[in-house]
Formats: sequence, C-alpha cells, structure tokens
Amino acid sequence: MSNILIVEDQNGPLGALEFAINEVMPLYDAGFSNKKYDIARCYDDARNKILENNYALILLDNRMSYHDLGELEHTDFDRFCDSLQNIGYTLIPLIKERNQQTVIIGTSSLSAGELEDLPTPDYTMSKMYGQAEDDLARILGEIERKKNK
Repeated sequence: MSNILIVEDQNGPLGALEFAINEVMPLYDAGFSNKKYDIARCYDDARNKILENNYALILLDNRMSYHDLGELEHTDFDRFCDSLQNIGYTLIPLIKERNQQTVIIGTSSLSAGELEDLPTPDYTMSKMYGQAEDDLARILGEIERKKNK
C-alpha cells in the first residue's frame, strides 16, 4: 500500500498527517519508506494526481481551494480561509472510478451534518498530532484484518 496521496491545504494539519504516515505505515507495509507519498495542496492538483496515478491510499481533506494559493496561508490567512470550499470529497467518485480498491480516509474536521450531501470516504481520521497516528493505526489494522479473513 505504498502508493499514497495526502490532500491537505494547510501546513499544520499536513504536518500531522505526514507524521502519522511516517510513524504508522512502516508497521503495516514493509515496502514503505519515509516520505514516499505524494502531496496535493488544492483541488486542481489533487484531481491531476488522481488522474495520473493509481493510489492505494488517499488521505482526503474536504475544505480546500480550487487552485494553488502559494504562500497565502502565511501572508493573508483571512483571504486564504475565504477561498476554501467544500469540494475535496467531490473527488471520491473519480477516485473510485479509477480504482475501486483505493482506500479513502477522510480528514475533514466538518461535522457529519455539514458533509451529509457529499460522497462518503471509506474511513475518517483526525488530522491532529497524537490522534492522527492512533486513528491511522486503527484504520490500517482494520484493513489488515479484513484482508486476512
């Protein structure tokens, strides 16, 4: 399961997700090496990477911008936040169309009510340091148990 995509627009949560991947993946995938994953920071980049690659695992945020905003998160956080839209989970049908076996882990911090009209990821996890590693280990353990049945 080494072919991984992380879709996250903000630096803090991205760091937590990268840390979780680097800490937990080696326990479940002997072929995994640290930093062996792709990152998309906006909808356009995520869509292009999904169309160009066959991912086994995607960590997918929902709230993001359509286009790359460069350093706007650091230079004008209010404007950065104003550009975010609930569009990440709309990529789920495309992901499943490309590969039905791709495991999609949603990382949105929005409530279930705010996400109810959107496609649903296979699993959900936190993108907070400490909790992200635990959630990812739980999910990968569940996937491993299903495979071994």
